[in-house]
Amino acid sequence: MKKALLFLSILFLLIQGSCVNDKYIPEVVNNQCDTTYYSRVIKPIIVTNCNMSGCHDGHSTLDNFNNYLEVKAEVEEMEDGVSEFLYRIKLPLNAPGHMPVDDVLSPSEIQLIEDWINNGYKGC
Repeated sequence: MKKALLFLSILFLLIQGSCVNDKYIPEVVNNQCDTTYYSRVIKPIIVTNCNMSGCHDGHSTLDNFNNYLEVKAEVEEMEDGVSEFLYRIKLPLNAPGHMPVDDVLSPSEIQLIEDWINNGYKGC
């Protein structure tokens, strides 16, 4: 009798543990701006390489990269489904249209920017 009761208890626990709760949980949309990643990672790259005197500093005829919204607008400009911004920073140094002028971003900086763009360039 004890063996049967033990067997039934184990069987019950196995069946109970194998049940799956398939409740639909909708994705929570966070309407808050995530400025941490942009401010901490992307902005320093932009300030150091793009937002300098005579370039994208707001005092020349070039696009202004003084804040997130201006950088986002540039990132959203597409050419054949690719961000023009990303395309230009990936061009070889001597190619027409390469940015930044007379310099190159490190592969890790390019990867950080590319990941940021591919993940929806969060920030505000």
